[in-house]
Amino acid sequence: MRSGVFGRDWPACVLLTLLCLALYLPGLTTIPPIDRDEPRFAQATKQMLEGGDFIRPRFQTENRFNKPIGIYWLQAAAVLVTRQQGRAAIWAYRLPSVLGACAAVLLTYWVGCQLFNRSAAALGAAFLASSALLVVEAHLATTDAVLLACVVAAQGCLAVLYTAAQRGSPGGARHAAGFWLAQGLGVLIKGPIVPLVSGLTLGALLFVDRRTTTRVLAGLRPVWGVPLTLVVILPWMVAVGLATQWTFYREWISGDLLPKIVSGQELHGAPPGSYLLLLAATFWPGSLAIGLGVVQGFRHRGQCAERFCLAWLIPTWLVFEVMPTKLPHYVLPTYPALALLVACAVCDLAASRSLTLRRGVVRTGFLLWGLLTLAAGAAIIAAGMFLGDGIDFPVASAALAAAVIGVFCVRLCWTAQLVRASWVAVVGSVALFAPLLQWVLPDLRALWLSPAAAAAMAQQAGVDGSRPLVAVGYYEPSLVFLAGANLALVEPQRAVVFLKQSGGGLVLVSDDMQPAFTQAASEMGIRVREVWSADGFNYSKGQRTQLRLFRQRQSPDPSE
Repeated sequence: MRSGVFGRDWPACVLLTLLCLALYLPGLTTIPPIDRDEPRFAQATKQMLEGGDFIRPRFQTENRFNKPIGIYWLQAAAVLVTRQQGRAAIWAYRLPSVLGACAAVLLTYWVGCQLFNRSAAALGAAFLASSALLVVEAHLATTDAVLLACVVAAQGCLAVLYTAAQRGSPGGARHAAGFWLAQGLGVLIKGPIVPLVSGLTLGALLFVDRRTTTRVLAGLRPVWGVPLTLVVILPWMVAVGLATQWTFYREWISGDLLPKIVSGQELHGAPPGSYLLLLAATFWPGSLAIGLGVVQGFRHRGQCAERFCLAWLIPTWLVFEVMPTKLPHYVLPTYPALALLVACAVCDLAASRSLTLRRGVVRTGFLLWGLLTLAAGAAIIAAGMFLGDGIDFPVASAALAAAVIGVFCVRLCWTAQLVRASWVAVVGSVALFAPLLQWVLPDLRALWLSPAAAAAMAQQAGVDGSRPLVAVGYYEPSLVFLAGANLALVEPQRAVVFLKQSGGGLVLVSDDMQPAFTQAASEMGIRVREVWSADGFNYSKGQRTQLRLFRQRQSPDPSE
């Protein structure tokens, strides 16, 4: 790290932090658990705290061996600090993601100060902070925001060593130590992703700039750096191996890693180029000048800064494009490099007061971005009408913000005021995301079947929660997190047997399992009574769903 960068630039750091908080805090406590990964992580952490096993995460009775332990430890610490043990308070489990996203933004500013100038660094960090994908990940109790902080820390140290090698210097030992520590922490968070990104970056730099990269490899001091990484990761790796008789690694490799590489895991397959097609939306509002950033980066690829960012961006992006399993957040580790390239291009073009591409092509890109922004506003209105309670003030304000941003920014870009347009888009994103996350999404009641079902179960179970619960056909992890780990997910016949034996249990049945459940109850001579029902949209499966809650009808039944 350049001496005193954050000290001299504390106003920029404060403003970036405030931007992050304005984007990441709205909705943190109001958005229910989002299926399917978030409640799995949160429930495993909750059970870890309840059971005292901090080595083997579990979801109900099953081992959860598809991710390392790091995120569970961070979530457990957040729950303990906020005193939310035993409660289904999802916001506490999301705090590491908020902090990870903020750290990634500030570290991106630091990296930008090492590679470019402070104006480009600030704009690049703001582009990353406001990108739709990072805003989403900051609101999820998963690994990706924290992973991004580890990636940027490692890549920032590598960038410092690379710029030092350009001057013929081996670089400072503290940056080498920071690099290897970030590798170890990244492995504990999400396995090989941080080493993959750094390795691909070094490989690309070695291909185009062998002499300088050889100095970088020496400056990394691997003789003591690799053992430093092992000191971070080996204690848990050995502990979990011994605790599971080394089955953890077999299950992780065969059950999670290899399926992602060789096939579309859990129906998440997509063809190459999918991330590129989604980029305009996932990198919004930074996608305003994304074409200019990539082109300018290639034009200046002989420069140290652009070369490093391209080596960070391109190989990792191509690897994820080739992998058959695709989820939008997989390419998030490349976004800091992309944000800095775009910001540098915007600042350079503003300083030169000229556009280096054909004006018609440039304006077409701005126009498409504006149309996308207007479409987002229209989608917010449609969601309020069909999934919520209609067009209320939060829906109208979010849609209006999208319309104003789209029109005003395109108008500024039309006159080549790119820096002003970029900052208007960044600041305007707060006006869009804040009401959308704090009020609009939580009020889309048709999406939140699990909270409604859990509330109905709690009401029917009584004050002491004595009634046992099972679910048939609706197997979303959010229901387990909200209703408790004792909730059993069973087939219709077993649900009827459960009603017969429990003497007061509750059964939640989805509409597709309703006929089988009714038939099984009839065959066993069990009379059931519907005590609650709700219609909604199961976004995990992409289909309309009706849930019904049943209990056994008894004679005499004092509640009837």
